[in-house]
Amino acid sequence: MTFEKSRITQIQEAQNEISDCQEAIIELESVIKNAYVFDTHALIMQKWIKEYQTRIEYLENFIGEGE
Repeated sequence: MTFEKSRITQIQEAQNEISDCQEAIIELESVIKNAYVFDTHALIMQKWIKEYQTRIEYLENFIGEGE
């Protein structure tokens, strides 16, 4: 038997993931800002930031649909 998570649980998990993504963005931006990495690595990290931002947008839309 398969149990689906409740909508409230799904929203809480999405909110937690948003928080994690925001923290990752802050850390990556700090590393880039302080020039701790080579420029080529900073460019890769900027792509990661964009991926986190896209994920946040998706999760915010998911949460918005449940309200």
